[in-house]
Amino acid sequence: MSAPAWSAYDEGYLRAYQWAGALAGGAALPQEAPSIQLGPGEVAHARFAPVSFAGYFGENKEYRRGFLLVGGPVGLALTGAASIARNSAKKAEAQRAAIPKWHSLGSADLVVTNQRLVASGQGQEAVFWYAQMSPLAMAGGATGPAVQFQPQGQPPFRLETPMAPMIFVFVHHVVDGRPPGVPLPPDLLDRARAQGRYAG
Repeated sequence: MSAPAWSAYDEGYLRAYQWAGALAGGAALPQEAPSIQLGPGEVAHARFAPVSFAGYFGENKEYRRGFLLVGGPVGLALTGAASIARNSAKKAEAQRAAIPKWHSLGSADLVVTNQRLVASGQGQEAVFWYAQMSPLAMAGGATGPAVQFQPQGQPPFRLETPMAPMIFVFVHHVVDGRPPGVPLPPDLLDRARAQGRYAG
């Protein structure tokens, strides 16, 4: 049985692992020309695109009660029962929509700076300051690795990309002053060595 093909997700984990080792050994984070307006003392370290952006929240669907009565005694009974059933279905739909779940918010370009994450796409920009959000955590997305966090006063967000492990390493290095351990898929380093991608 042959080993599975090397994927973009494997590459993301391997590069994150290599960066974590380099940073722990004293290397500096990369710097790149900014594609966004930077503030005083702010440095752009990396840009990732495209990144799937999702939020975890319940929808606020309005539930309007309606009632329709038509005709004589039989008509009144039938239309009244139908109205009650329709109202019950609308109320149940509104209650289901209010239960928090992951909602896709589209695709974005993500810039990692020494102060914040900046996601931009479809003419909009979302800014997440490290000082005002929970620590970045690795998470599983719909199709692969993702990072997850929660800004103050907002719902949790998830950014999914094959390079999510690198975002995880860079942000933790900025915030904590040291790179984190990278949770690697089983046998990743062995497969990377076998394919000549990693010599460690």
